[in-house]
Amino acid sequence: MRHFTNIVSGFFAGISPVFVAAIISISVYQSLPNYIGVLIGFVCVGLSVWLGIKIFSLIQKIGYVEFKSAVRATPDLDNLEPTPDSETKRRTAIELVDQITQKKLAFTKGSWRIFGDWYGGPYEDYRKIDSASFNQQKNCLTISFTDLTSLEIYNPKHIFESSTFLKILEADRIIFFWNDRKNEVGEHYFLDYIKEKKLIKTKTNVDWYYPDFHLSLGEPALMIYGEFD
Repeated sequence: MRHFTNIVSGFFAGISPVFVAAIISISVYQSLPNYIGVLIGFVCVGLSVWLGIKIFSLIQKIGYVEFKSAVRATPDLDNLEPTPDSETKRRTAIELVDQITQKKLAFTKGSWRIFGDWYGGPYEDYRKIDSASFNQQKNCLTISFTDLTSLEIYNPKHIFESSTFLKILEADRIIFFWNDRKNEVGEHYFLDYIKEKKLIKTKTNVDWYYPDFHLSLGEPALMIYGEFD
């Protein structure tokens, strides 16, 4: 049902720019009824088709609700200090490690996105949290999962924990490691996200497909959405 909804909503959201471009093209041609007006019209329609395809693909990746939420997002509000009676708590990396080590997190499984990029579909592919550690020398927080996958978060800042999510607003780099079951144990793959000024660079050693990254500097460095057993 979700897949069908994404297709329908993606179609209508993706076709909207084409309608707008068509109206603009007609108006331009009425003002410039010559080859220049025609050329401008073709360019507008071509760009709108490209934009529509991008919107459709994005909605298939993250879902229509998530797409609309991202459009209206106000990331600056995320860094507000939680009130004393709020269930959301600010943590240091060491405090978070302690919470995970002592099994004090309210949820036991998590599905995540890195700089807005979902691993798997939205709210899918939940992995069970196993342990955590913090290397002070490297300023690296590592969260490990029971299926031998792990997240390495370098220079994590502004960490918030609640009963339903774990949020790290800022980080310089995040690497997701996993092992492909088709290969021998020990042969790991990775997705590497590196934040440099106003740009997020990605690297991977995946050799059977090219990951379709959907990144945004306005999104938290890491969001883990919890699931209860």
